[in-house]
This record gives sequence, structure tokens and C-alpha cells, in this order.
Amino acid sequence: MKTILIAHNYSEVSFAAMSYHLAHHLAELGHHVVFISHHPYFPKKKLVVKDAGKITVCSWPTTKRPTSLKDVFWYSQMHFKYKPDVVIGHFVGSNISILVSKLLSFGTVKTFEYYHTLIDQLLTDLKKVTLKQKILFFRKKVFYGLFCDVIVCPSKLAQNDFELFHNNKKGQVLLNPMMDRFEKKKVLATDFIKLSYLGRLDASKGVVDLIEAYKIYKDSVVHSKIILNIAGTGSQEVKIKELVNTVSGITYLGGLTYDAIDDYLNSSHFAVIPSKFDNLPTVGLEAMMNQTPLLISNTTGLADYLTDGKECFKFDSNIASMILLFERVESNFDVQEQMSREARATFLDKFSMEVYCSTFSTLIL
Repeated sequence: MKTILIAHNYSEVSFAAMSYHLAHHLAELGHHVVFISHHPYFPKKKLVVKDAGKITVCSWPTTKRPTSLKDVFWYSQMHFKYKPDVVIGHFVGSNISILVSKLLSFGTVKTFEYYHTLIDQLLTDLKKVTLKQKILFFRKKVFYGLFCDVIVCPSKLAQNDFELFHNNKKGQVLLNPMMDRFEKKKVLATDFIKLSYLGRLDASKGVVDLIEAYKIYKDSVVHSKIILNIAGTGSQEVKIKELVNTVSGITYLGGLTYDAIDDYLNSSHFAVIPSKFDNLPTVGLEAMMNQTPLLISNTTGLADYLTDGKECFKFDSNIASMILLFERVESNFDVQEQMSREARATFLDKFSMEVYCSTFSTLIL
């Protein structure tokens, strides 16, 4: 039996569910999983006993981001108590857990760090790179080089981004999964074509260009059946609200609670992902899980695992290409139902929780 420590969120909400279910999968194989959860917060340790193994769930000393010396000392005690053989880190919690375990084990702990966000995406959203940001980039580069054995990349695009920016060959592709919540596909009206965007409203997401392209298309195709829904919040929210108010056929819904996401995507003919740079957007997996085909830009990592004309229509993330996309959707609407079925099939084949847990357990054990 091995001890595997996971620093993430012990939750079945969104893509955090992959760590939750991985923990249960490993415990069922007979291992002891120590799960340090940032959200939700566990003031007291919780023990989950499986037939062959177990899961110990706990949280950092405070509800804040684990970055203090207090967190370092607390984690040092955790390391000596449980002596993990493997450490898997996500986001800020990985910095302390991976670094401390690597040092205190004299390099024997095998460490896996997740590479969730592309550098090109960060640079687009930052607009200006400060000296502080350059220092943070350099610190992360050193961290990857000295303390991480494997950098888990959710897409080939992420692997290329990692290798190019950090000059490091430790990246290994492992596709993110999504918990299957699908029950049945809603019967959709055919007197309109509903395209839906869901996600952050930041520069890297390409939503402003999507709205501009839609306006141009609607001005030239007056009787178009396409309507556009936009849901989310972010740095461009005010600008997007102003744009939406000037264009008929677009509805801005604001941020959605997580329990409303499936209905939103299931009720759409297509989910649109116009990102200028994106790794493996979770909303794409959620859409395909809900049997909704995608309109997806070529500059997302997810596009590499889809076939144009099968479960998606691909396009370049610029206004001219988006205008052509609207035309393509409208003129090929008769294949939408078949694309819906293909989207669901692709989800089950490549992005199911079972495939992920089986592949990752083979990688780390």
C-alpha cells in the first residue's frame, strides 16, 4: 500500500471532481490517500474508509491561500506523520506540498504538478507584465525544474506551452475528465438556433470579438435564426454589457450558479468557445457531456481532440472567421442532431472519469 497526498479541492463540483474521484479510486485499490482540501474547508480531519484502503481529508491551517510560514510548518508535520510516496499538487497548494515533501524526503517522493493555465493566456489577460510578475514566472520555472518530477498537462497545447516558456521537457499529457451528470437531451425548438457562451469574461476568452462578429453577421443576414446567450463574469463584464445592449438577438445572463450549468448547456443547440488562448476549457467537456456540440476556436487545447464537422465546427479566433462560422452553422443546421450524438460519444470515449482515474493510477503507481 502506498500513501498518495493530493492538494486540491475535495469536491465533486466542476473539474475539481477529478481529484475527488481519483482519491476514491486509489483508496479502492488499497492505498491511503491524504487529501488536503482548500475548498471546502474541513476544520477537523475526516476519515473515509474503503474496503481495501482509506482517505484522510483535512485542510490547511487557515481558510486563506496556503502561502505562510505557518502553512509550511503545518505541512512539514503532515509530511513526517504520513510520509507520502507520491504528492499531486493543483494551484497554489502545490507549492508548499511539493517543495517541502521533496526536501524532507531527500528527493525520494515522486511529485506531480498540474499545469492548468497557459502562459499565453495569462499574458493576454495581464496586458502588462510587471517586474513582480516576471519574478513570479522565474520562481515557478525554478520550482518546476528542481522539485517536480512530472508536469501534468491537460492537453498537447499545454505541453507545448510549458516546454516553450519554461524550457522543460517534464510535461506529460493527461486529459482532464468531467463527472457524467447527463440524464437525457432536451427536445429543442428548431425555429431558432441557440448558441451559448459560458465562462470568464476576460480578454483571452474572445467574447468581445464574438459579439462584434455576431453584430456584423446579423446586419447582413436580417432573417438569421441564430440567437446568442452569454453567461459569466470577469474583467470585461461592463464592456460586454454595453455591447450587448446595442445588438438585438443577444442575451446576457450574468454569472450562473453551478447547479444551473447543465440546464443552460443542455438547452442550447451549440456551445461556443471563442478563446484566443485556452488549455482544455471545462465548459467544453460539460457541453459534450450534455450532448451539446461545440463551436470551438483552433487556439484551444480541446480542439486538438475533436474532429471538425463531427462533434464540432472549428474556427479561428478572429472576427472574420467568426462571421463565417455563423454562416456555416446556419447553412448546416440539419446536421445538428447528429453532431449532438457525436459530442456525447466523444465525451464518453476521451473525457470520462473512469478513463482518467485508470490512466492516472497507472502513471503514479
